[in-house]
Amino acid sequence: MVKREEITQAKRIIIKIGTRVITENDNTLNRNIIEKISCEVSKSHSDLKDFIIVSSGAIALGLSRLGLDKRPEKINLLQAAASLGQSKLMHIYENEFGKNNIPIAQILLTYEDIQHRHRYLNVRNTIFSLWDYRAIPIVNENDAVSFAEIRFGDNDMLAAHLSNMMDADLLIVLTDIDGLYNKNPILYSDAERLSVVNRITEDVKAMAMGKGSNFSSGGMASKLKAAEIATKSGVGVVITHGKYLNLKSILSGEDIGTYFTPIKRRLKGKKKWIAFNPKVSGKIIVDKGGVKAIVDEKKSLLPVGIKDVVGDFKIGDNVAVLDEDGNEIARGLTNFSSDEIKKIMGKKTSLIPKILNSDTYFDEVIHRDNLVIKV
Repeated sequence: MVKREEITQAKRIIIKIGTRVITENDNTLNRNIIEKISCEVSKSHSDLKDFIIVSSGAIALGLSRLGLDKRPEKINLLQAAASLGQSKLMHIYENEFGKNNIPIAQILLTYEDIQHRHRYLNVRNTIFSLWDYRAIPIVNENDAVSFAEIRFGDNDMLAAHLSNMMDADLLIVLTDIDGLYNKNPILYSDAERLSVVNRITEDVKAMAMGKGSNFSSGGMASKLKAAEIATKSGVGVVITHGKYLNLKSILSGEDIGTYFTPIKRRLKGKKKWIAFNPKVSGKIIVDKGGVKAIVDEKKSLLPVGIKDVVGDFKIGDNVAVLDEDGNEIARGLTNFSSDEIKKIMGKKTSLIPKILNSDTYFDEVIHRDNLVIKV
């Protein structure tokens, strides 16, 4: 069994707190839990560790203020609830961390802040500046302005992408169960908690249980998806029960929750952003020769190997590269728009100037320096 010594070296830590951790069944806030979590984080913060808290709960608190007993379907009601609940949530965190003289900062994000490179870098630099002043960012999705097309989906995914962005060492996901079980522990008395998962396979995913509650949006399946993103970007993940949090024990490497080990190879800089961008602008389908050139020979993508283009995108957009069976093999930044690629696909590079009627062009549709092979 893989041990957890690497957890003890973690310096940058993201803690994701789920709605069901900090709210009661009647949708009211559990102040005792927030107080406990804040106290636990404050103790480790004094050891010169950097923390980010990704906190759900704003919508649930807002629904309580609106007198609603379940999550509504209408987006405008969800946005109104988020607006009402977020200010209350931040006020509570400010009071709790203020007891230990730790400043906090509110950061509200949409997936566009991750998708667009300059916004991504702005968020990253802001958080580094906050850490320089020993502040703890409290992050949530900007539900008041988000809609389906610009949502992460839930804060599990937000926490995973944030862990990747900030080169975190560890992501701790706090939920209402003490880890991943081999079968539903509510239905089966012989269910066993998995201590360590080295790879998230289809069999592991099948162990995940149903959806979230009336007030939350993520279940165990969502947490496994987030863990898969984080571990593939080099971040270890612990999923554990939030109401019984002992942060010191987790960071000491004790057998608490389920630990998902990270891959050892970390992408850096722009390539990391390319690989783990939450959405791509389009797709490029390549033939077997193109697959071989990209995957086996680590070459750039040339027009001759392209079979088809899906979507409408422009120069510089992040696009997925798929084989003819529809499997994503890579992602990269395109040197041509979708319209231009449709004109030059299957053609030799030497014909590009004539086809596009331009003397200024790239030889590669995606240069290998801007291309990341799918892990």
